[in-house]
Amino acid sequence: IFATPIYWYIMSAQLKTFFDRIPDLLHAKNKQIGRQLRGKQMAIISCGSDDEIFNGFEMPFCESANYLGMKYLRHIHTWIEDKNFISEEVLQRLKLLVKDLV
Repeated sequence: IFATPIYWYIMSAQLKTFFDRIPDLLHAKNKQIGRQLRGKQMAIISCGSDDEIFNGFEMPFCESANYLGMKYLRHIHTWIEDKNFISEEVLQRLKLLVKDLV
């Protein structure tokens, strides 16, 4: 599971750097490490200040999973309307993700 806040409609810079370096695991000296990703599951949890998510956000994750031979499960977008309260909708989305993973 990758988790990221959404900054300017995309994943965080730190997560982007991580994804940019994944191909290093597919070259000769690290190929065995990269092959261990095949068949694994990938899911995304994003968070923002509201419930809006933009087209194209998932594409880098989906395509990376395909490239690495991983199974892309889903993207769950979360937000907090009140710093002391998590909405029922967000809780239900998280429960669906947990159900997929178990």
